[in-house]
Amino acid sequence: MESEAPFTTAAKAPPRPFVRYFAAALLLALALHLLLLVFLAVVVDLGPPSSLAAIQVFTQAEPSGQNPKVSKTLPADEMAVPPPPQILDASVHGALSLPMPQRTVSPVMKLGEAKPIFHGGGGLGLPLAMRSRSSMESRMKRLLERGGLPGTEGAVQRALDWLESVQNEDGSWGKTFKVAMTGFAVLCFLGHGDTPDSAEYGRQVTRGVQFLTEVSAKNAGLMSTVPRSNGACYEHGIATYALGEVYAMARFGQKNLGPVVEAFDRGVRVILQGQTEAGGWLYNYAPGPKGDMSVTGWQYQALKAARQTRLNFPTLEKQIQKTERFLLNMRGPRGGFGYQDPADSAALTGVGVLGLQMFNPQDHRLAIIEGLQLILDAYGRKKWAGADVYAWYYNTQATFNFGGAAWERWNAVFQRELLQNQQLDGHWRHASAGKAKFDSDLFCTVLCTLMLEVYYRYQPPATH
Repeated sequence: MESEAPFTTAAKAPPRPFVRYFAAALLLALALHLLLLVFLAVVVDLGPPSSLAAIQVFTQAEPSGQNPKVSKTLPADEMAVPPPPQILDASVHGALSLPMPQRTVSPVMKLGEAKPIFHGGGGLGLPLAMRSRSSMESRMKRLLERGGLPGTEGAVQRALDWLESVQNEDGSWGKTFKVAMTGFAVLCFLGHGDTPDSAEYGRQVTRGVQFLTEVSAKNAGLMSTVPRSNGACYEHGIATYALGEVYAMARFGQKNLGPVVEAFDRGVRVILQGQTEAGGWLYNYAPGPKGDMSVTGWQYQALKAARQTRLNFPTLEKQIQKTERFLLNMRGPRGGFGYQDPADSAALTGVGVLGLQMFNPQDHRLAIIEGLQLILDAYGRKKWAGADVYAWYYNTQATFNFGGAAWERWNAVFQRELLQNQQLDGHWRHASAGKAKFDSDLFCTVLCTLMLEVYYRYQPPATH
């Protein structure tokens, strides 16, 4: 027992030199660990980000000296590679600064990226460009994001109610040009997300579509109120365009789309067969060496819908390229577009610009910018009294698709003018719609409705 006592005593009271040595070693170890942590922090900060590093995604570049706006944060492995910046020096190409209202614009300004209007689809669901119409929530979200005023959706709703009230017993709209007006009305309902299956306006859409398919069956595929009139090609293009959107939006519902597909297929083939040598179209789909810009606008919108449906049209892509060449050949010396010859017609420049955006926007960026500048010079300060609603229909789409300052400037003009001049019952009236004769108020109303639906009717351009 005595032998254990010295061991127990030593364990409880170690010699003082050993304590001093242990304390010094501990402090040295702590110091080394601290230095190592500092070194690692510097290396990690200087090294490349890991796959889980958070990356801020900016919706737009802000002026120098301001912090950029952050829209959301994504992990690095979910972040797509950004496209190259699209910055245009206005001094290189003349007066292209496109000043925004009540704002000073830098000589070097960022302009929106032109985007194809139709894309997506292909049998997997509603096409991407049409999904933003599908609910009130998505419509309002898109509308407010793209510069729409809160009252704009109410104006569209009143217009649709008015269209519902003036539909004919046979399902058509209008008196003078029933096929064209029916196609337009159907497009207005579709632009709001109302298909033949919709609870609110589904019956109106279904009856309108049935009217168009019946006209197609009676006239061997040609959809027109008076088949041998100069207006026949306008009516046919508008009706074909409408049926193409019906198919793209309603093919996943419960409606019988057989008649729609047949009428649309025949309608597209009439258009393809009627293209002129120049790549455009003329009255009555007559052959010839030229083309009519106004007629051509409705034909290329129908062909773009045909591409969207992915139905089989063997010559479609080749003939679209031919249309593209026609549009380029109609450009005037100031970058505008002419009627049947190259010219700078402000009323038709929107038709040309929209066509180039639909087909190949990146290759024709400068032509698009020059056309937009001519549009804004001609109409950028116009009030309702001096409006041309037909030109405004194209101008609204062209500037929206381009985005940036061009859209901000045009949006500040047309939207308030339309909201302030809508009649109490929901329709619009303007002298420039007089060419539609007895359908002038209806013609004006459908064009204004389609303009106010632009915020969610199409996929907006990307901003960089």
